[in-house]
Amino acid sequence: MTTVLLVGAHGYGHVHLRNLERLGDRVELIGLVDPKGGPAEGFGSDAASWPDLDAALATGIRPDIVIVATPTNTHFGLAARALEHGSDVYLEKPPVATMDQFEELLALQERTGRTVQVGFQSFGSHALAEIAELGGATSVATWANWSREFAYWTRSAWAGRRTLNGQPVVDGVLTNALSHAIATALHIAGARRREDIGRIELELYRANDIEADDTSSVRITLSDGRVVSAALTLAGPDQHQPLIEVRTASADVLFSYTDDVLTYPDGRVSRPGRVELFEQFLDHLDHGVPQLSALVDTGAYMEVLEAVRTAEDPVRIPDAAFTVLSDRIAVDDIGEWVERTARAGALFSEVRAPFAPETADGATEDLLLGDHVIAVRDDGSAVTPTSGPRPFLHPVRTPAGVVVTDAHPADHDWHLGVSVAIQHAGGVNFWGGPTYTADAGYRWLDDHSRIATTSFERTADGFAATADWLAPDGAVLLQERTAWRFAEASDPRAWTFRTETTLRAISDIELGSPGSHGRAGGGYGGFSWRFPPGSDVDVRTADAAGEDAVHGTESDWIAFSARFPDGEATVALASEERRPWFVRVTDYPGIGSALAWDRPVILDAGEAVTLSFRGVVADGRLTDAEVAALLG
Repeated sequence: MTTVLLVGAHGYGHVHLRNLERLGDRVELIGLVDPKGGPAEGFGSDAASWPDLDAALATGIRPDIVIVATPTNTHFGLAARALEHGSDVYLEKPPVATMDQFEELLALQERTGRTVQVGFQSFGSHALAEIAELGGATSVATWANWSREFAYWTRSAWAGRRTLNGQPVVDGVLTNALSHAIATALHIAGARRREDIGRIELELYRANDIEADDTSSVRITLSDGRVVSAALTLAGPDQHQPLIEVRTASADVLFSYTDDVLTYPDGRVSRPGRVELFEQFLDHLDHGVPQLSALVDTGAYMEVLEAVRTAEDPVRIPDAAFTVLSDRIAVDDIGEWVERTARAGALFSEVRAPFAPETADGATEDLLLGDHVIAVRDDGSAVTPTSGPRPFLHPVRTPAGVVVTDAHPADHDWHLGVSVAIQHAGGVNFWGGPTYTADAGYRWLDDHSRIATTSFERTADGFAATADWLAPDGAVLLQERTAWRFAEASDPRAWTFRTETTLRAISDIELGSPGSHGRAGGGYGGFSWRFPPGSDVDVRTADAAGEDAVHGTESDWIAFSARFPDGEATVALASEERRPWFVRVTDYPGIGSALAWDRPVILDAGEAVTLSFRGVVADGRLTDAEVAALLG
């Protein structure tokens, strides 16, 4: 029978008491350590108790295992004392409060020859083995929308603190309440040791009146380049199951680690259960089965904890971005923002979450017609990697100043004003967002890259620019030449433009779209124009009117009129190549010219494809005759 000393009989210690009772004759509870004493009744109420660990060990007891279930800032000292006394240690998560403590504890474990298991309970889930059967994870994303009442942050002296009496505590969303999400995501990705971590990017926020973070995002780049991303909050209006999305070559699965539920793309659900981690520790000590949560294998997680500990203090979320309820604070729409941020492999600021500080734009150039700025060209260098970094125009304005573009909208962060982009270009996604696959629909793949401006030159009536379409390894797939020319129109309500983009293949390449990969009506990619939210929309061509009637048709021109936030306006395009028009009104407002509507464009090395347009940007609602006349 294994003898056990429990340090920390209250709080999470109650869970250990119930578990020790369940294990029956396999273990013997020989005592409790807690300044408050043991429980008043039930299991453990008749056990010997001491106010501190030194007092307990001074009696001569030699427990086989010491369970440490106390605040994080006490873990190191208690675990070290237990190891030195000759006991194995079951250490609640997170293991310790600093990286120095982690390294010292590892060294002490090796010197004493004892064993430490860390209480990341999700590591005992049988779902992890089921996930491993799918093949190695290409990327992992985790998000959680939890809720904590005001009382949670006042339950103890260390709650919500970064330090206490000069000692690190690190009690935040990433390092305590939802540390399982981070640790499990890393574990699934195969990142166990410190050396598995390449880079950590953090954004820490707080809505509550605390020192630590209650709402944060992190992007962890592993040493092999794969990304583990997380966006977590304790400031939601209610509680939802934390989720981990695991992306593999064969399938993307959702793992709910608190209840061991796996959901497959076809809707199939698996509930494989788990082994309780303390019991598994007993199996390791008694029968030699491999540990599931060895101290050394939490090194990758400790890199994240150390990054949080040494980071700047969390940014206060503005009052306007949250709602104060009777017993808690709820950040507005936080459930949407944590999922969107994590799945994009981004940070909150990169997806323009309303509570995050504004991020710097890429290199921008004001585009003038006369004395008026009618558009701004952004080179896209500041766009988050999964949103298709590329040059784009935004904002574009009518003569009266009505903005007729949108960039980074909440529904599709990768929609960037007026731009040229393709979702399938030689196996690379330059559009951004999830990639459409013929066998599994839209999937978040690690296939994103960027279009990098190589030159920009103002001309007498506009600008000319060049750009390289770069593969993830830096190889140039396409070379782009783009020119824009702006002119005043005969109608003072409008201005006109001509634009031409030529894409030249460096080597043989296939340019495609979701439509060319089997999605009916999904032929977007090429020249696209994303509008701001609007009402009373009228989209039409010379031959048809309405979203369904126009979408996928070829016509001399297309016009989009609407009441936008700044006023009514019309944008019209005419394509020199007469390709199908892509139209969205119901889901979001946008139009485009489809380069590869339902079949790919194949370019041999040195071949090029051209996208050229005439356009009108006007105040008010132009008639069809006015559109045709201005397009000329």
